[in-house]
Amino acid sequence: MRRLAAVLVLVVGALAVRCASAPPAEASHPADTIAPADFVAAVADVAAGRNPAAAEAGLVLKRIEFHLTVGTETKMGAKVEILLLDAEASRSAETSFVQELTLEIPAAGAHRIAPAPTVAGVREFVDAAMNTARDLARAASAAGMPQRLTSVELTAKITRSKKAGGGISAEIPAWVRPSIGADVSATRQEENTVRMVFAASAP
Repeated sequence: MRRLAAVLVLVVGALAVRCASAPPAEASHPADTIAPADFVAAVADVAAGRNPAAAEAGLVLKRIEFHLTVGTETKMGAKVEILLLDAEASRSAETSFVQELTLEIPAAGAHRIAPAPTVAGVREFVDAAMNTARDLARAASAAGMPQRLTSVELTAKITRSKKAGGGISAEIPAWVRPSIGADVSATRQEENTVRMVFAASAP
């Protein structure tokens, strides 16, 4: 067990992922705002699509939990909700609050290719999470442990992308939680985070 823990710590340290960034763009403007519903829908679409890394790991995505800071703005006489991803957005918001929601991912009857996400940066962050889950499973196998990796929990911190075109970027911190038997449970809450829970697929 100590050997497995050491291997997993090394892998997690190496896989603390920040989606590729580019030189800072101009200050954000209204066109850069992201609606919470659009963000959640984009993540769900990409996560429910076929992913080779998750398949190789023998893991399936079971649940996505969102902990988002949301604000309201008045645009063209109507109130709209936006994600508060930076200080500028927070200053422009008339009100702010936290939204928490959970998406249970049903077992896919037929795998499909996920459509292009409506929010830029979503595919990169979801793919990075699934690649990390795959590499954790590889590490467990390489450690020669007879136990099968049964679950992996990944939490990504969402921020505004500095790339041209806007969208989001995400950092997957080193507090990834693998399990070879115990149930995965929530351990940490921060603003604008997305938690993805993987479980072993049926044999």
